[in-house]
Amino acid sequence: MAEPPRELAEAIIGEIIIRLRPDDPASLFRASAVCREWRAFCSDPDVLRRYRRLHKAPPVLGFLQNFLVNRSFFAVANPFPPVHPPDLTGCRFASALDCRHGRVLLHAVWYVGHAAALVVWNPITRHQQRLPDYPDIPMNHYTGAVLCAVGGCDHLDCRGGAFRVVLAATTVNPNAAGEAHTWASLYSSETGHWTDPYIIHPGGPVTDDFSDEDLVMGPSLLVGDALYFTMDLRNSRTILCYDLGAAELAVMVNPPPLAVRRDTLLVTAEAGDLGVAAAEGYSLHIWSWKAAGWEPWRVIDLEMMIPLTIGTPTTVLKVVGFAEMSRVVFVSANGIIWTLDLNSGQVRQVRQTGNSSTIYPCEILYTPTPAMEAA
Repeated sequence: MAEPPRELAEAIIGEIIIRLRPDDPASLFRASAVCREWRAFCSDPDVLRRYRRLHKAPPVLGFLQNFLVNRSFFAVANPFPPVHPPDLTGCRFASALDCRHGRVLLHAVWYVGHAAALVVWNPITRHQQRLPDYPDIPMNHYTGAVLCAVGGCDHLDCRGGAFRVVLAATTVNPNAAGEAHTWASLYSSETGHWTDPYIIHPGGPVTDDFSDEDLVMGPSLLVGDALYFTMDLRNSRTILCYDLGAAELAVMVNPPPLAVRRDTLLVTAEAGDLGVAAAEGYSLHIWSWKAAGWEPWRVIDLEMMIPLTIGTPTTVLKVVGFAEMSRVVFVSANGIIWTLDLNSGQVRQVRQTGNSSTIYPCEILYTPTPAMEAA
């Protein structure tokens, strides 16, 4: 039998490769082991560009969760690609503040002098960078965000390059009961410097008796050229907005409608708008921010999707995380983490952790590179 034309064979190989499931990253590496020709296809920049364009959003391959004074990484994909822990030699404790665009932001405290610093770590490439000292202002509540700063990047397969970090914190005045101010500062890897803190006075925090979990404010959400954070005030939960272009911090005038809930989480609603989500009973309620204010967007009944012991006092649903690129909500129920895909409506059990604190999803499109293939 005559050998088929090479052009046809190459076209078929390419079509097979770009349709491999991104939430099964091992499939690409198994395909690259078929033969030398397939190996070249699996690491070819043009093929990988088509692969990223077809799948549009990176899958959630795992998540980070803070336990007491340290963080743990949990894999969602099975098998999971190699994850290289950060080198935190001499570190007393470290907690995750954010995970975005293939990077993780850690807040670490070292034994020597109890010095604190921020570390940006890539769990796939193992590259990490300890940032210069951030503004020397006492912090009670704090949070942070990391994001890619490479121009024109689609953030589907960020491997490195320029990045930005935002640190936001609340400082309570010990000499004036209930008086507090909130500030934010921006770090650029391109300049190597922090901006001067932008300070606002939104009011006092919800409590002066801080627990370990209360020390960290809610996770950030990137919408357009702005980062949003949640913060608990004495009378409600409010939302902070940090304008990345102007490097300015502001408080949204209208608090979220689910303000009294401490587990209200920021999510991306319809058309990429800012949204908030919280569990009420056995339903997930999502509101969307419009020009006129907050509007109800979706109510998703989880009673038929998640096995629950209805009526048992220990059954508590809590929104604990959100993957903003793939639009996946993480819900904790009876010590088990579930995911709800807002695009497809699919609900999936991912693992049991026994901890209902906030999680930080790792959205990574893990693809081979020529360097990996050569190794």
